[in-house]
Amino acid sequence: MLLKALIIAIFLPEGLSFFIGDYRFSPARAFLIIVSLVVLARVSRRARMPRSVCVPSDIMASLAGLWMVVAAIATGGITSGFKGGIAQALEFSGTYYAFRYLLGPIDSSVRLVAFCSKIMLLVVLIALIDPLSGQLFTYEFVKGLTGYVKMAYETAKASHSEAIYRDGLVRAMGPLEHSILFGTVCAWFGALVLFTFPGRLLGWTVATAAIVGLWFSQSRGPLLGFVIACALGVLYAATRQLAARWKVLGLLVAFAVTIIFLFSGSPIATLMTVGGLSPEAAWYRQAIWNAALPLVWGSPLFGIGLTEDWDWQVNGALIGTSVDAFWLRTAMMFGIPGTLFIFLTMAGAFWLGPIDNADGLSREERLLSVALGVIVAVATFLGFTVHFWGVCWILLGAFPGIRANLAECAIVRHRHTFDEFGKAVPNSYVRSALVRQ
Repeated sequence: MLLKALIIAIFLPEGLSFFIGDYRFSPARAFLIIVSLVVLARVSRRARMPRSVCVPSDIMASLAGLWMVVAAIATGGITSGFKGGIAQALEFSGTYYAFRYLLGPIDSSVRLVAFCSKIMLLVVLIALIDPLSGQLFTYEFVKGLTGYVKMAYETAKASHSEAIYRDGLVRAMGPLEHSILFGTVCAWFGALVLFTFPGRLLGWTVATAAIVGLWFSQSRGPLLGFVIACALGVLYAATRQLAARWKVLGLLVAFAVTIIFLFSGSPIATLMTVGGLSPEAAWYRQAIWNAALPLVWGSPLFGIGLTEDWDWQVNGALIGTSVDAFWLRTAMMFGIPGTLFIFLTMAGAFWLGPIDNADGLSREERLLSVALGVIVAVATFLGFTVHFWGVCWILLGAFPGIRANLAECAIVRHRHTFDEFGKAVPNSYVRSALVRQ
């Protein structure tokens, strides 16, 4: 129940935030504080258990959260830096540990994904009101209730900016913070549910709704991410007997990227153009990298802080402070070590090896483990083309947390398939015993 409530809180509009002093508590952030207390109690009990499993991402998530706080204090001072760093660490590392330790036994992660898919259907339906009504429906509704005003939205509306309007329509955003984030969430959950429930009506329904949401978000990056996710799913289905499929694919991608960086004078723009972005958007992102990278190299350890006040004017092509690249923006906020810890948290959930053939997992759990790998790979790629914050930033902690929980389940249930005399125990007996736990 706690995780379901957390999912609902994550998707509530930021306009429902409240303040204690000058500290803003979004619904997700406020609920994460409560959940973190439960997680601490659960972890303290687990520490006394002799057979607990440590996944590498468990360590990396702690290092990531700690570095966020240290980097924020180093660049922003003790008072404001600590508050900002704690908020970021809570949303990423806190979410990771919530999904890592609060999931129950058999199929709990699968049931949670099914619940998320139903929430996504509701989110898409709400978001579609935006283009149909010609306004940011959720934002305007919440503004009427709470008086919450976001100047970035007001400025974009006044200037008829492409951040809100495109091709004569209002871009679908719903309760999320931006249409790009809405499109990204549609791509992630559309692929996740389609791969986890391939033969069920739920999977195809959510996938169809996600495609509709993607179309009305009018965001090319997330649409490309969904296409890549589907291609990876087809590759997996076609190479079920080839265990080294991901290593081979990774080597090919690394080789192609290396060639582009060696022989292209504008490697980011080339990558974006190859990836399907318009030439204008690709070159704009190249300009962002050209302007921001010197700041990262100038302060590689802690970055320049959480502020958006950076020297973007050095590149005449830039027209605003937005950094449309998650990995670059993260390096600016937390330095290169912080960025590495975040990436290693996402990747570390998979370091114990593939579990898609684990006997202790149900069929849908095995499919979910593959789907999570695909989503994390897509998120890693999209991180070079768009910036993640708000809901997407929190979900980047949730996905590896679920995968790490599945990895532990695979190991623990394998141990339970043998009794104290080394004799194999029927898997059905193991499943019923674990359910009773």
